Amino acid sequence: MMRADLQELLVLSVMFPTWSWRQTAARRVIVATEGSVIRLYWMPALLCLDELRCQLFVQQLNAVGVCRSFGER
Repeated sequence: MMRADLQELLVLSVMFPTWSWRQTAARRVIVATEGSVIRLYWMPALLCLDELRCQLFVQQLNAVGVCRSFGER
């Protein structure tokens, strides 16, 4: 598992728009998948404290990837 803060995760979602992001509550990680490749990132402390914010952040990661892949930004 890798460590990344909120900004680094956002940059990764822009750099790799094909990654699909999701959260897991059981292990407190954020998962990035692309085909059969799975990348695990420790969930930043701020997201561990607020599950709603974590869900919103993961939605933002996925939306950034969609916007970049269609050239909307």
